[in-house]
Order: sequence, then structure tokens, then C-alpha cells
Amino acid sequence: MNIGCLTIVGGGEEGKKILLKNLSVFEAGRSQGNHVYLRDETVAFSHFRIYRNDEQFSVYDLGTKRGTVVNGKSIDKVDLKAGDLVRAGEVEMRFELVDEETPGRLASSAPDSNESDAQAFNGGVLTKTRVSQPTLVVIDRDAQRGRFALNGKVQFKIGRAVTSDLRLSDRKVSRDHCVIESLRDQHIIIDLESANGTVVNGDRIKKVVLKDGDFICLGCTTLKYDWV
Repeated sequence: MNIGCLTIVGGGEEGKKILLKNLSVFEAGRSQGNHVYLRDETVAFSHFRIYRNDEQFSVYDLGTKRGTVVNGKSIDKVDLKAGDLVRAGEVEMRFELVDEETPGRLASSAPDSNESDAQAFNGGVLTKTRVSQPTLVVIDRDAQRGRFALNGKVQFKIGRAVTSDLRLSDRKVSRDHCVIESLRDQHIIIDLESANGTVVNGDRIKKVVLKDGDFICLGCTTLKYDWV
């Protein structure tokens, strides 16, 4: 079975191959929480999203100012074909279908690395020792960066509504988007039938138990579930 591959052909990391494997949704942008991490100031923190269905791939722009360009045309959504050129900011990538054994870095929400370490090249997620309390970290919205403690909350609501515990101004976030419920020593995230869905580590979910280090994507906003 072939997998998708983005090869950077223009920009600071020319020649880098990013393999689109294992997940069904890949977030791309300048935030380190993205599966496709693009180190370029001209790229938005959350720039585009790629959906995978077996060997079929489609790309969606995430409402960026500069847009996502495929073969020279700005797009909202388009199905990708082998050889297509995708540009985000000043970074240009060629989409290909390649063999699973093709060398490259797996698209992963683990921090990127310049070293040939096993975690980076096998999509491992780095973990930390739990020290204090669970928090949500807003990592890629310029106006809303910050940490939000979950301790003491049976339910922690996220959305655009004024009654939200974490109110986001992102227009792609629903008024009542999702809720995080506390159950003993676990936190469970539940999508509230939001228009654009709740994505955890690349997979659109209805309900899932959160783990330390998980990345949550709501519209164009990325959050990290973290113990600090």
C-alpha cells in the first residue's frame, strides 16, 4: 500500500520528506504541535489540514490570510494528485504517493528534531513526568496564549460562547464546541456535535480519554493537554 509524502522543494528545509502515514487527519503549520511542522515565519501557526482515506488525500485551507495554494491556485479544499505542488507561505511542497519503506520523517505531533533519533523518525510522542496539575495550554493563537488549570472543574467547557470556561475567538470554533469532564484521575474530552469537529492527535473524535502530551485541534486553534 502506498502512503502520502510531502517533499519540501522550496524554503529553508528543502529536500525534507514528511510521510503521511497511520493517521486519518494531519494538521500542518508553524506550531510545534502540528503533525506537519513547517519552520518558516511566512507559514501560519495552523495553516492547512490534510485528510486521508486509504490512498486518497485532500487538503483544506484553515482560513489563513495568505491562503493555501495548489498548483498555483488558492484553494479552500481540493483532492490531491501525485505531483501536485502545495504552497503555504513561502514553503512549497510536492505531494507524492510513495512506498511505506521510503525514508523520511513520519508526520507526528511529537516535537520535531534535527537529530536522527528513533522517536522523531518513528512518530513517537515524547512524555514528561507528572508533577503537579493538569492544564490546557493554548499554543498557537497569538491573542490567546496561556494556561488554563483543569483542577477543581467537573466540567470544563470550550467554545465561542461567553459562558465557556475557555472562550475562543476562532470563527471555526462552535459556540459550544467540546467539554472536558473530570472522572477520578482522568480527563475525558467530548465533542458537542461541533460543526468542524474535535481532533485529538490527528483523529476526529466523539469522546476519548486524554493523555499527557495530547494535542487537541479545534478549528484553527491548537491546545495541548499537559501536566505541569
